[in-house]
Amino acid sequence: MPRYSVRPEFSEASTNTTSKVSITWHLPTPNWEYWSSSHLGRHRRVGPEVVVGPVPPKVVAGEGPRLSIVVHDYSGHPCQVQLSRALAARGHRVTHQHCPSYVTGKGAVEPMPGDPITLTFQPCPMEGEFKRYSPIKRIAQEVSYGRRVGTLIGLQSPDVAILSNVPLLAHALVALRLKRMRIPMIFWHQDIYSAAIGAAARKKLGAVGAVPAWIADRIEGAIARASAAIVAISPTFRPKLRSWGIKESAITIIPNWAPIEDLPVRTKVNPWSIRMGLSTTPVVLYSGTLGLKHDPGILARVAEHLGTERPDARVVVVSEGKGREWLEEWKRSHGADNLILLDYQPYRDLPEVMGSADVLVAILEPDASKYSVPSKVLSYLCAERAIVGFLPGDNSIAEILEGNQAGVVVDPADRDNIGPTVSDLINDTARCTRLGVAGRRYAESVFSPGSAADQFEAIIGSCLSTSHGLTS
Repeated sequence: MPRYSVRPEFSEASTNTTSKVSITWHLPTPNWEYWSSSHLGRHRRVGPEVVVGPVPPKVVAGEGPRLSIVVHDYSGHPCQVQLSRALAARGHRVTHQHCPSYVTGKGAVEPMPGDPITLTFQPCPMEGEFKRYSPIKRIAQEVSYGRRVGTLIGLQSPDVAILSNVPLLAHALVALRLKRMRIPMIFWHQDIYSAAIGAAARKKLGAVGAVPAWIADRIEGAIARASAAIVAISPTFRPKLRSWGIKESAITIIPNWAPIEDLPVRTKVNPWSIRMGLSTTPVVLYSGTLGLKHDPGILARVAEHLGTERPDARVVVVSEGKGREWLEEWKRSHGADNLILLDYQPYRDLPEVMGSADVLVAILEPDASKYSVPSKVLSYLCAERAIVGFLPGDNSIAEILEGNQAGVVVDPADRDNIGPTVSDLINDTARCTRLGVAGRRYAESVFSPGSAADQFEAIIGSCLSTSHGLTS
């Protein structure tokens, strides 16, 4: 669909969703300088006059057009859905898509009271639950999913699509579809998936693993080069993006944030902790994915150590998948009654879940530090609780914890120090309080969906105003 530099003049002021409005479009030259007219629906150009269908809500005569945006976040995480709400609150017509088949902690990916009327939600399920650890089934699911999502986004005919957390094969197919339809794609780069795939392949297959590693790298590089813009969540992603030929000027760093408005501080004694029998006992809590880059053995070590040093304490793990299954087997074989394993909890309960904790735990494998950021810690910071990060010291989250005195960072390779670090914190209530207060203070001062929306609007405007490529 062509996009033009436009200056509309409305012949009537009505913004009723059922009225037709005649608009004069001043078209000096086609130059991608401003927003597309596609948000106004199907139209017919007759000379300088365009007769359009219903004008969507929030498009006010005289204030200029708004955009149609699809935000497709495969995982359904809180940060991405908050961006969708912030953009919709500014009058853009936003469709937020996610994959309910992917089992993980979800944000508020359904309509909420007070949502802008320009925001809609569109679940995009796979055929069955995502088989992330079954290569053949996973490939088939990704291919099917990519085709379906490409079709769904195409039917929206948006001005721009923002893609986040999409598996590589699916993302590549969506990118091809969007390119054919001339819909600019913004790659919101949350993880360098090819690096994770490569590390796992080499670990499992040895030298042969170099082949799938090379293929994954080629696919992700092609996705990056097909993007109209790249938003990376950490500066540590820059070297890899540059190796794919992406220009430095095409990379914007926007660190993730947590939806602090959704995560008020809760006392330890709260309805959730009472219901779970955790309101009067020390609690060490891990909440989130336990995948290939998270060693569940660290949580087992914590439980084993506390079983001796603090038998009254409980280690609570809220997760599902392979890591959770490993812990279930470990618990059975070791008789670890102090280890409590729970499924993912409803998003509305998350403040009380974290409030039940005395210490919150984050984990990241050393070889994952350059390509992954454990964003669950951002939610932890909102809880006003002490945090222990078993992370490499060069990870951006480790730098936040140490730089703001909001937590303790331990090298995950330092196995002997894992348990004692946690028990020392549990025994030092005053220190836990100081760390928690510092973390919440950081969250309140930094987390801003409005600031992120400003940056994304600027990036979208740049995407629609230039036809220059991203590669150097």
